[in-house]
Amino acid sequence: MIYLDYAATTPMSEAAIYTYQEIARRGYGNSNSLHDIGNYAADIVRMSQNQLAEKLHVNPQHIHFTNGGTHANQLGVELLLQHKQKQGRHIIASGMEHKSINDFLENLRLNKGYDITYLPATQAGIVDTNQLQHILRSDTVLVIVQHINSEIGAIQPIEEITGLLKEQQILFHCDGIQAFGKLAIDLAQLPIDSYSISSHKIYGPKGIGAVYLNPQSVQLNKLDIGTLDVPSIAAFATAASSIVEKQNEEWLLMQKLRDSFVQQLKTLKFPLQLLTYPNQLPSIIGILFDEIPGDYAMLAFNQAGIAISTGSACTVGNQMANTTLLNLGYTEEVAKRFVRISLGKTTTMKQLEKVIQVCENMITKWYST
Repeated sequence: MIYLDYAATTPMSEAAIYTYQEIARRGYGNSNSLHDIGNYAADIVRMSQNQLAEKLHVNPQHIHFTNGGTHANQLGVELLLQHKQKQGRHIIASGMEHKSINDFLENLRLNKGYDITYLPATQAGIVDTNQLQHILRSDTVLVIVQHINSEIGAIQPIEEITGLLKEQQILFHCDGIQAFGKLAIDLAQLPIDSYSISSHKIYGPKGIGAVYLNPQSVQLNKLDIGTLDVPSIAAFATAASSIVEKQNEEWLLMQKLRDSFVQQLKTLKFPLQLLTYPNQLPSIIGILFDEIPGDYAMLAFNQAGIAISTGSACTVGNQMANTTLLNLGYTEEVAKRFVRISLGKTTTMKQLEKVIQVCENMITKWYST
């Protein structure tokens, strides 16, 4: 099977697997226990915090481990809102946020009376900062914008957003789960109040994430999330060290693969649209077919031994319209014709050439029936 769904999850690297196994054997203690075995586990956690903090350029004490990316996103938002709970109940979020954010915001709206304003995207695939400035209100307490969109790979203007919000003294949560390990991230230079990352997007284990919390925004010494999964934390840090060390090299490789793949598709003039934007992660390739539904295409590729995604939950004949595409102004019918190919460190041009072959066969079959 050719795996081209790296934006959804990545396989664990050999280094991360080795670290997990070694720490599971030797660091099995509860990191909160006071005996030597517990102290050893606590040391592993601290070293892992140091490794992640170094990659983000922050104080290790401000890195808090979570039970995955969803938990990191929701915890960051919740703690920031607690800090501002007496100052207003208006939240602004981009219309392209991950489901973990959107579901949490809907719960805040229904159960805690928050007013949520969703910011549409421009044709460049990014939030409109001019419009953001216009919809800020006196009771706006939080803005939420993901660093890189997982469906189309558009990189958001985080520096511009943070500059605007700092002037207004409005808190900012950034979902960095698709960005960490792919972009250079220096939180020491960005006034971001919380920033979430996740292990399984960078060749680490599932079920472990982390959130950076700016001490000027959240007064917090330690989060109590129960007994820490020390082997997963160590494997997360190992995966982070490996991917950040090679992120520039990986970017160039992904760009080379993408350029060749896109050029071949354009030459063949298939009835489809490639979603390209001025500032975009090269490993995420969004495709809109002129007629073929996304769920049909995904199944056709799967039958040919290639794993891709529609970027949204679907069952056969009942695909949900992709929310990112809707936010970009596409109709629901068009949004259902979206598929996402996402590349990883083992992707080869030969694999992408098979994608082109399968695509051609699928299109020929579709238009001949």
